[in-house]
Amino acid sequence: MLRKVSTLSTAFALVAGVLLSTPAYAAVSNGSTCTVLKKTVKASGFTYRCVTAVKSTVTLDGDKTTIYLPASAKTKNAKRYYLSTDCVTESAAYAKSVTDLSALEKSTATALLAIDAQITEQNAKSVNVQTQIDALIKENADIALKIQEQTDLIPVAQKEVVELTAKIAAVTKQIDDFTVILNDSKAKLATLRADTVNAAKNATTITKLATAISQLTTSITSLKSSNSSTKIQMQSVNGSISKYNSSILQLRSTTSKNLASIENSKKIGSTITTLNKTKELTASQLQQAKDALAQTKSSRNLICSAGL
Repeated sequence: MLRKVSTLSTAFALVAGVLLSTPAYAAVSNGSTCTVLKKTVKASGFTYRCVTAVKSTVTLDGDKTTIYLPASAKTKNAKRYYLSTDCVTESAAYAKSVTDLSALEKSTATALLAIDAQITEQNAKSVNVQTQIDALIKENADIALKIQEQTDLIPVAQKEVVELTAKIAAVTKQIDDFTVILNDSKAKLATLRADTVNAAKNATTITKLATAISQLTTSITSLKSSNSSTKIQMQSVNGSISKYNSSILQLRSTTSKNLASIENSKKIGSTITTLNKTKELTASQLQQAKDALAQTKSSRNLICSAGL
């Protein structure tokens, strides 16, 4: 929402205080020229800062009034002037309010379109309310059956995950055991091959060990492949469980929406009245924001008036 600003009466009181407390020969006021940006000076209890600003003429309380406003980086022909810190602050507040109002106008337009669409929808529903209620009740009954079906599938899948997990653990242990035997066999084979003195005597044993090593290597590779397939299968089952849970949540969400629609259908008249009041309130809030912006602008113009 737009920033709430001081009333114009407060702003006038502030300016009146400046006029009464500042002597005619005061060296600094809004619009006094300066050279060093950001330099501050005090006069009659008020602080003025050297900023890049522009001179402008506005109508204030029916009279033409010269004001000085802080310039943006894109402002052309800006010069250096002293402005009161109140002027700088109020100008920033006004700039923010302009941006906020623009956003509020867009969101309000969108909201009003949505409200109108809801009113149209509610009017259409009022033509045959009971038929709509009966259809929603039937849909919820069908959804309840689907939820039960999905719910029943979850423990079955969970049991499968437990079995697959146990299978993976068993195969993993078998792989580890075979790996130990394989490494031991390789070590023995290396020792026998190194014993060249008894090469003829060890030939048969070497051949058997080499064959066993080959078979063990093949078995380990097969077991690892089996484990990989089992892990992929378990991931798929876990994915199914997630889908079941997600489906159940969506179905329950649909059921809740249908129940809300049933309640709304039972009170179509009051709903339409409420929507119309909401529409009026939304439009009223936008107008209040515009009025507040106009007040902020007047306050800014007053505080930023030349010579204050």
